[in-house]
Amino acid sequence: MTQSTATRAGRFHQGRLSDGRPQALDAWRVTTDDADVAARVAGLLGGEPQPNGGGGGGPAYEVLTSRESVRVLLDGPDVVAAHMVLWGSRGIVHECDGMEFLSPEDKKGQPCGCPPLLADRKLAARNGRGPTPSVDINFQIAAAPKLGTFHFMTSSWQVAAQLSELTDALERLSGPAVCDLAMELIACTTKTGRNVCYRKPVVTVLGSPDSVAPEPSPMAEPRPAPAPATPRPGTRPTPAPTTPSAPDSSRLVRVDAMLLDRAAQVLGTGDHQETVVAALSEIVARPQQAAELARLREQVRRISAIAEQSLRSRDPHSPD
Repeated sequence: MTQSTATRAGRFHQGRLSDGRPQALDAWRVTTDDADVAARVAGLLGGEPQPNGGGGGGPAYEVLTSRESVRVLLDGPDVVAAHMVLWGSRGIVHECDGMEFLSPEDKKGQPCGCPPLLADRKLAARNGRGPTPSVDINFQIAAAPKLGTFHFMTSSWQVAAQLSELTDALERLSGPAVCDLAMELIACTTKTGRNVCYRKPVVTVLGSPDSVAPEPSPMAEPRPAPAPATPRPGTRPTPAPTTPSAPDSSRLVRVDAMLLDRAAQVLGTGDHQETVVAALSEIVARPQQAAELARLREQVRRISAIAEQSLRSRDPHSPD
């Protein structure tokens, strides 16, 4: 897999440096040297362009977006570059593709000696004896592909484990693929009983551009209502115009039916209500799980009903 050499518009990050310390983020951070690109990204994904405070002498601008999932375009398997790297005090001491050396030049093409199983490679890296993944993914933002090519770099072992599945899916489409680039929340309990939460990067191939519904536009910001005019002395106040009553807030829920279907496949659930309950149980800490789920079940039933209605409206052949 080769890496694109075209000029990139910017880079996506899962974290930043804050006062010299790494800080994990709950939404994507985008950096760029182009002020216009920063402004467009903020308009598409939320946030405000600002000077890059992430440290490291990187690009001039950053946008701390409000999105943990962004719909992107990947144009074939060649936009994914992956290799294994071991760093030393003087730079790279081992670079390979898992089977053969990529550098240094005098070793290029020779067997690298890495274990064939990913679990064994991970153990060697943890002990400081083996390289770690370096994955670079190039893409366009689906809502504004002309904005340019962005990229995301990660050393995640979970991404490395799914690379063959990702590249196979991209190759089957033989053209641009619409994908979700997401920061998936993972909650687990360690062997010592400690609750741990982190976000792992996930790339999900949805299909070709002509087969995937457009991503919903961001909700417009509410505008403040104008102040009523002060009536003149001696005049009868004009009655306020009648307006339709506000819709039931329980129905103002945007449901992504496709996302619910994918979640059901992962969680092994049979209906949307069960899917939402299962997903909630994954993110609620165990000591609070029973109480929190009991409190949330009523809301889940409403969300489930709206999801079912959304599915029926999308599929005219579904039974009423």
